Amino acid sequence: MSDYRFIETETTDRTLTITLDNEDSLNALNATLRAELEDALLTAEAEDEVRAVVLTGAGRAFSSGYDFGEEGVETMDDRMKATYTHLDTIYNLNLPVIAAVDGYALAGGCNLALVCDLTLATERSEFGYPDVHMGELPPRMVLPFVTDSLKHARELLYGGKHIDAHRAREIGIVNRVVEDRPALEAAVAEEVEHITKTPSSVVKLLKDTLNDVQETRGYRSDSAGKIDEYLYAVTSETETAHRFHEIVEEEGVNAAIEWMNTADKD
Repeated sequence: MSDYRFIETETTDRTLTITLDNEDSLNALNATLRAELEDALLTAEAEDEVRAVVLTGAGRAFSSGYDFGEEGVETMDDRMKATYTHLDTIYNLNLPVIAAVDGYALAGGCNLALVCDLTLATERSEFGYPDVHMGELPPRMVLPFVTDSLKHARELLYGGKHIDAHRAREIGIVNRVVEDRPALEAAVAEEVEHITKTPSSVVKLLKDTLNDVQETRGYRSDSAGKIDEYLYAVTSETETAHRFHEIVEEEGVNAAIEWMNTADKD
C-alpha cells in the first residue's frame, strides 16, 4: 500500500512523519486509516535509513477518536471483528514513535497519542476519554500504564473530562508542552536529534526492556489485548450506547455528542 487516502507521509532527516489527514471528521480513526497507518509504520521499520517516526494530525485535531459513523460497524459482532492492532504496531515497532499533538487527542485519539514512546503537545491541545459518557470502555486500556498515578487515570476515565496540555504534563502523559505548531515541530526535531546519537540497536533494546516493565505492571498487547477489545464490544450494546447511536441517526453527531456530555446516566 503506497497511495494512502487518509494519511500523508514524508521522510526527511532519517525521520518518517505520518500525518493523519481526515480533517472533515477531525482525523477520526476509521478502519481504512488504521490500516494505512499500520502499513506506513511497518514500511518505515523495514527502511534502514529511518531512525524515528513522528505521528501528527492535520488541522485542528490530532485525532477525535474512532469514527462514530463508520459504515459496517453497527453491531457487537462487527465491533468484535474490528481490529485495533495499530496500537500494538506502535508499541512493538523497532523504531521510537513520537506523537506530535496539536489540538484534540480524545478517546481513541488519546490512546493513539499515549501509546507512542514520547508525546509532545501544543498549549491548545486537549486530552481525555469523553466516550465513556456513552457507556463504552476504550478498546485498549493505555492510560493507567503511562500516567503517574492510578488516581489520575480514575479521574479521566470516571469523569470523561478533557484536560489541557499543561495538566497532561503534570500527570505524566505528555513529555513537553510548547506554544504552537512551529514550536512543536522544532521540539520534535530536537528529540529526534538526541535519539540519533544513540545506536539504533540500543534504542530497540531499550524499547523492548521498557515494554517488558510496562507489561509486568499489567499492560496487555497483541493477542492478550483482545480482552479489552471484547469488553469494548460488549459495552457497545448498553442502553446508553444504543441511545447515542439513535441520536446520531436522528439528529447528527454533534447532537449526540452534546447529549453524551451533558445528560446524566443511570
